[in-house]
Amino acid sequence: MHVQKNVFDSVVGTLLDIKSKTKEGLNSRLDMQHLKIRKELHPVLLENGKYHLPAASYNLNREEKHAMCVWLKNLKVPSGFCSNIRSLVSMKDLTLTNYNSHDCHVMLTTFLPIAIRAINPVFLKMAITRLCYFFNKISEKVIIRDELESLQKFAAETLSQLEMCFPPSFFDIMVHLIVHLVPQIEALGPMYFHEMWTYERFMSILNGYMSNRAHPEGSMIEAYTTEEAIESGGPLCNNLLKDQVSIGLPPLRHEGRLGGRGRMGWKSFIPPDYNIVLEVHYSILQQLIIMDPFTKQHMKELREENLGCTNDWVHKEHKRQFTAWLKNLDMTDESETIKILASGPSSQVISWQSYDISGFTFSTSFRDTKRMAQNSGVRCEAVDDTTGEETTYFGFINDIWEVEYGPRLQIPVFRCRWVQDKHVTVDNYGQRVLDLSKVGYKDDPWILANRATQVFYVEQILSTNEKKSTQKPKHVAIPGKQQIVEVDGVMDLEDVNQFSEMSLFTNFEEKIKNVEKSIPQTSLPWVRHDGQGWTVAR
Repeated sequence: MHVQKNVFDSVVGTLLDIKSKTKEGLNSRLDMQHLKIRKELHPVLLENGKYHLPAASYNLNREEKHAMCVWLKNLKVPSGFCSNIRSLVSMKDLTLTNYNSHDCHVMLTTFLPIAIRAINPVFLKMAITRLCYFFNKISEKVIIRDELESLQKFAAETLSQLEMCFPPSFFDIMVHLIVHLVPQIEALGPMYFHEMWTYERFMSILNGYMSNRAHPEGSMIEAYTTEEAIESGGPLCNNLLKDQVSIGLPPLRHEGRLGGRGRMGWKSFIPPDYNIVLEVHYSILQQLIIMDPFTKQHMKELREENLGCTNDWVHKEHKRQFTAWLKNLDMTDESETIKILASGPSSQVISWQSYDISGFTFSTSFRDTKRMAQNSGVRCEAVDDTTGEETTYFGFINDIWEVEYGPRLQIPVFRCRWVQDKHVTVDNYGQRVLDLSKVGYKDDPWILANRATQVFYVEQILSTNEKKSTQKPKHVAIPGKQQIVEVDGVMDLEDVNQFSEMSLFTNFEEKIKNVEKSIPQTSLPWVRHDGQGWTVAR
C-alpha cells in the first residue's frame, strides 16, 4: 500500500513535473555530472549565470501532459469501482492533486498503463508499463507459487530498465522496496492478506471516537469499550439491537439483491409485437441449464427426421419450432418450474433503467450517457456449438427486461449490442482492444442477466508517433469489480462466483518482449531528441 503510493508519487510527479513530488531538477542533473554519467543530460552553464537543462526522456512536453490529463478527465468507471478520478485532475496545471492511497493503487494497476501510451519515448513507456503490470500481478487474489521466481526476475529487470530512464534521485528506499515485494508474498501470502487498508480504516474509526482533544487516547478507549460492551452484552442487547442499523457503517449496496432486483427506471408495458417476447423466451430456454435435455432431444429428433440436412438447417429449424414443440410436450413428470417455462411468458414485461444482480449494478447505455458512471458494459462467455470452443463476447446493454412467467417466476434479461469477435484484439502492450463500432450477432442479442459480468471501456490513447490520421478511435476493455463479499452471508467470492477471471493484461510478458526487441540497440533510453529543454536558475 505505502510502496505503491510512494512509487506512484515518484513516477507521476516526475512525468507531470508536480512540485514537491518530482525527482527532476537542477540538483539531480548536477548529481549526474558529479557521477560522470549521462553526459547528454548534464546542465550547461549560460553567460547569465543560469543553467540550461537538456530534455530527458521523462520530461514530457505540454501536448503529452495535456493528452494524459484529458484522458483521465473523461474517465467513466462503474459505480463503486473507485473514487472520482476526474476530480483529481487539474487541467490548469496539468497535474494530479488530492489523491489518496487507494487512488494510487487503482491508477498504478489499471489506468496508468493505458494513459502512459500518450507519450512518445518508447523505452520509457515500456518500462512504466512493465512496472504497472508487476503491481497488477501481485495484487491478484490468487498467485501461483511456481511463478514467483520468474516474477522476482521480472521485477529486477523492470527496476533496471527504470534506472536507464530516470535520474539517480528517483531511486529512494521506497522504489528499492519493489524487489522485496515478491519475497514478502512468498513468506506471507498474497498482498491483500498483509495490506494496510484495514488498519488505516480502523484508525479512521478510532479518530472518530475522539470527543476530548485534551485526552484523545481516553476518548478512544472509552468509546471503544462502550461499543464492545454493547455488542457483547448478551441476549438483552442482542434483542434490542437486532433490527437497528449500525452508526457510521454504510449499508451494503447489494444486500438482498444478489438474485436480481431493479434499482431505477421501472416501467411495465406490452410490446407491440408479441414475437419479440417469443424471441426472448427462446433465448431464455436456450441458456437455462435445466432446459438442456429438452434442447438436445428436439435437435436429435430433427436430425433423425431430416437425414442429410446440414447443421445450419437443423439449428434454424430448432429455433423456429422449439417453443411450440416444448409447449405440446408431455410434462406430467417434470418439475413445476419446467412446466411454467414450457407454457410460455406473459405478453406484459417490465423494463428497468438500472438493475442489481450478482454483485454488479448494470444500467442501460442510454442512462449512462446522462451519468458520470459507466455501468452498461458487459462480458459474456459462451461455447460455440460447432467447434466446442469457449469464446468471450463484449458489448453494451441496450435494454433490461424482466420476463414474467406468472406471479412466482420472473427472469431478468439484457438486450445487448455485441462487438464482433474478430474486432477484439490484443495490442502490443497486452491490452484487450475493441472497435465498438463493429456491431454483430444482431440475431442473438438477449442474454440472461445472471450470465453477464461487468466490464467498462476507456478510449485507447496513442502517442503522435503511433497515431494514424485515418485510424478510428478504439477502446480498451477493463474488468469491473464484483461487490459480493459479506453480502447475504457470502464470505468467499469463489463460493458463488461463476465467472472466469479477466485481467487487464493478456500474454503481457511475451508482448512486451516484442516491443523491447523493436527498440534500436543504439538508442539511449534517457535522451529525448524531440525536446528543447529549459533554463533554470541556481
